[in-house]
Amino acid sequence: MGEKLLDNQQVNLVLEFSDALRNYGWAEGFWSPWQSNQLLRDLTGQQIVSKDNAKTLENLRQALGNYKENITQIQGYMDFANSYDMLFARTIESYVNSLSFDLQVICENAYSKEEYSSDEYIADKKRINEFLLKFDYKKEFRNVVQQVLLRETYYTWFRKTKWGNKGMKFALQIMPQDRCMLTGYWEKGLLYDFDMSYFLMAGTDIDGYDPSFKKYYNRVFSGKSSIGDYRPTNPLKDRDGFYAMWTQTSPEDGAWAFKFNTSDFTSVPFLAPSLKNALSNDQIEKMQYDKDMAEAYAILAGEIETFDTAKSGTQSDQTVFKPNTLGGFMAKAKSGLNNTTKLAAMPLKNLKWYQFEDKNADMYTNHLANSAAVSTGLSRVIYSTDRMSNAEIEAAMNETYQTMKPLYYQFSNFMEFFANKLTKKYKFKFIFDGATYNYDKNARFDKLLKLADKGIVLAPSAWASAIGMNPVLFENSLLESKGTNWTKNLQLL
Repeated sequence: MGEKLLDNQQVNLVLEFSDALRNYGWAEGFWSPWQSNQLLRDLTGQQIVSKDNAKTLENLRQALGNYKENITQIQGYMDFANSYDMLFARTIESYVNSLSFDLQVICENAYSKEEYSSDEYIADKKRINEFLLKFDYKKEFRNVVQQVLLRETYYTWFRKTKWGNKGMKFALQIMPQDRCMLTGYWEKGLLYDFDMSYFLMAGTDIDGYDPSFKKYYNRVFSGKSSIGDYRPTNPLKDRDGFYAMWTQTSPEDGAWAFKFNTSDFTSVPFLAPSLKNALSNDQIEKMQYDKDMAEAYAILAGEIETFDTAKSGTQSDQTVFKPNTLGGFMAKAKSGLNNTTKLAAMPLKNLKWYQFEDKNADMYTNHLANSAAVSTGLSRVIYSTDRMSNAEIEAAMNETYQTMKPLYYQFSNFMEFFANKLTKKYKFKFIFDGATYNYDKNARFDKLLKLADKGIVLAPSAWASAIGMNPVLFENSLLESKGTNWTKNLQLL
């Protein structure tokens, strides 16, 4: 009988470990830091790996040729180009950086001085202020803009988390993008379904998502609900249908999708057509490099002299030098030349210098300029060999801002939906405005000053928006200034 390698306790431990590897529940299973990291990286989709840029460019052209059937692939190329081509990455950033996310808050249903001084208004205004302090809307929405430019549609979840004695905090959670699908819309935005088979994958933890996902999990896998409950037109409070492993989600639970172009439901990114130019930049750069290397080399060559007339002991086409003598001259001449110069023969008649001449030395520079121009009006700010006038720069900035400004309406709808769920009686309007460019900031501030000169003084949040401050922090700053009376410390110089 063979040697006993494991005792009963060790066997049981191995079986328990094996069972843990196979079973992934809500609070049990096997996890590792590598799995967690991979799942985080995969939230925005699978990556494109390119070993042959020419083949990648051809595959891209084919994908764009049938864009409605290759959305995931095109989104992968967007992410690849953003990491592969610096000019494309800067173009993306130029669009993202155009929005300043300045916010103005106005009460919609208070009409008298008595209402503004009532306990109900003060309480509701306090709830709105707490929301604005606990939700970093500028950071969160900037992330949204980055993703809608890369993916066109971006699926998120509005999370409410309580951290000990610090109170409630609000944030947008990134959803696994390839497990979400647009299935409807309503007056404030888009609706999507979620593939619950995601939580059957190794390493996933349902506790990392909103508690409502446990409700969805039970709905899909308990077998108690009927597939007939799935209706695209279910109202928000009744979006509890499922089909196979896809379940409906609702903004009432926190589901929210953003989209760059809300006029259709195809998730092809806005800058997808410029991918062809971005991915060809590398090819043109290599061609220019090869030309520059060829131009760096030269050949020194001429005619090897032969006997003009036959003499005693000579043969046809015989050179005037013996081969060993000619080789010695060649070695001496070569020792005086650098590595980038090739020697054909020496000594020679009609000695000439041969070198490649680039007839299109600006090929790569011109291509980059054209590639940038395809993507944005700010192309000459991103890459240019000349200078733009102030008028040209302002016009280009305005064109970029007007392209991005419609996203503000989606952000306003988001804020109004979730913030107004916290109030009891009064409802508030959230107005996003503003570009990061000085001409826009100056124009908006000057407009408020002109209104004030005419006796029309708007509420503090309008001034906060004009100078780029959080409305709550602006009002608190005014109160602090008044309460501390710090101006008494100022002295005239």
